Amino acid sequence: MRILLALFVPLLLVGCPSGQAPPSQKADQTTPLPAPRPGAPPKEFVEFPGTWTTTDEQGQVFDIVLFPNGQAVTNWTKGPSGARGGRGLWRQENGRLIALSDDGWTDVIETVAGGFYHTGFSPGTPLSGTPTNQAAASRMEGPQAIFVGVWRMNKEPDGSYQYIALQSNGRALSTINGGTEGKWEKTEKGALCTWPDGWADRIEHSSEGWQKRSWVGAETGTTADLSTATRVGEIRYEITP
Repeated sequence: MRILLALFVPLLLVGCPSGQAPPSQKADQTTPLPAPRPGAPPKEFVEFPGTWTTTDEQGQVFDIVLFPNGQAVTNWTKGPSGARGGRGLWRQENGRLIALSDDGWTDVIETVAGGFYHTGFSPGTPLSGTPTNQAAASRMEGPQAIFVGVWRMNKEPDGSYQYIALQSNGRALSTINGGTEGKWEKTEKGALCTWPDGWADRIEHSSEGWQKRSWVGAETGTTADLSTATRVGEIRYEITP
């Protein structure tokens, strides 16, 4: 989702294609929400950026991952970036979490009537303008949270990278073949992704860091593919003028 405002320079992750057009405008949903609850921002806002789960205007789940290094990644896959998701920066301001993304969207998470709400602003819409969509939000807990987001995988023959977006509802989307949808689950060994063509990918931690192990059919002692995996956002983006 979502372009950094004109005051921000474009953000590019190494290996990420550039020059993509912003996604189409979302349907306008302007149902007013209760006034924000007064008082200090919740502890979660101050100490734990974390992973936040919400829904888009069509009711589909997606997640906003706010990293301690100030970077933000979303696994919303309906834009032209597909499984590459969106990435940008976030800040805390007046008790709100504000994420500015490179696809033009601005995401705001705040407390409303005792709970958390997400508000999305389409490209070019200021925070003082009319939001495009609003929905409840929750902070994701548990060991599976470390896998939710967008992962950069092995390098393809053409020099590009494979990406996999893992959403908190168990949905997985890969850039393979222009966009392949599967499912994933947290196992003792890592995040296991299964695909309609019979292939399986497991994102796991090794002594060298994150890696992706791939095979087709039942897992055996023979590994079809083993490559480095990087959770997008954990490492600083490359910033270009």
